[in-house]
Amino acid sequence: MSFPIETTDGYRLVVTTAGDPTRPTVVLVHGFPDDHTVWNGVARVLSDRFHTVTFDVRGSGESDKPRAISAYRKDQLAADIGAVIEAVSSDRPVHLIGHDWGAVQAWHAAAAPATRSVIASLTSISGPCLDGVPHWLRSSLAAGPAGWRAVATMWKSPLYMGALATPVLGALLCRLGLVDAAIGLAHRLETGVAPDISPHRARDNRAGLKIYSANLVPTLLRPDLRRVGVPVQVLAPRRDIFITPAAQRDVAHVADQWQVHDVDGGHWAPAFDPTEIAGRIRVFVDAVEASTTATQAGEPREHTA
Repeated sequence: MSFPIETTDGYRLVVTTAGDPTRPTVVLVHGFPDDHTVWNGVARVLSDRFHTVTFDVRGSGESDKPRAISAYRKDQLAADIGAVIEAVSSDRPVHLIGHDWGAVQAWHAAAAPATRSVIASLTSISGPCLDGVPHWLRSSLAAGPAGWRAVATMWKSPLYMGALATPVLGALLCRLGLVDAAIGLAHRLETGVAPDISPHRARDNRAGLKIYSANLVPTLLRPDLRRVGVPVQVLAPRRDIFITPAAQRDVAHVADQWQVHDVDGGHWAPAFDPTEIAGRIRVFVDAVEASTTATQAGEPREHTA
């Protein structure tokens, strides 16, 4: 079932749900240049066990596409997640799953005072806490050769992120199809096969590029590091050439409870390896739900980190 909701600043988001709404709710947030369909395989596997919710992030798919860069700042994106949660599970915290920039939004929402109380857990895939990146860079550079190598593996990020964060240049690259071509090449390098998803995602969803301009440089220059109190699971695809596993594993400084798992696949593992991703989510969410039930019943809760 799909339906529109209104955001706190008056825009429209299109939300899609499946599964039994009386069961635990998982909300899946996509990144750029995707729309909600990147989660189709994962949602299909999970919907027999959970109430699954996907939505087109502003700037993509069928949702509204604000023109102002300021409309894509991460505080507003976290508020969008809050609006989705209010619409689909107003009486029970949800399990939040984010991929790529969707993970960046999810990290921020899980730590933001306005939304953290409605989130039961966080699963992050191929997208670190953006406010924590400066800490990772400093600690890696101070760690010696091993840390230097970890930073070096991210050499591509300043290049492509810088280009996409430049408003006119990024939009032009999308219009010309060069971003979609680069994504197709990257997927072949990661997996050895051509991507089986729309070859025009970046062109069609280019309004979502504003998430780079609105957040990348401002956050890296002035990070606002807040700890996430709910259980966190990081799924790091082994062949991700955009956000390498090393850049995703350093979560101790941003999360109170965490676990990190390397998973098969490249950057778009949720689309191309949905069974493993869904399986990890299912086990994690079941464990959090069991722990919550035990706590509510007055049983001692085991601490994990």
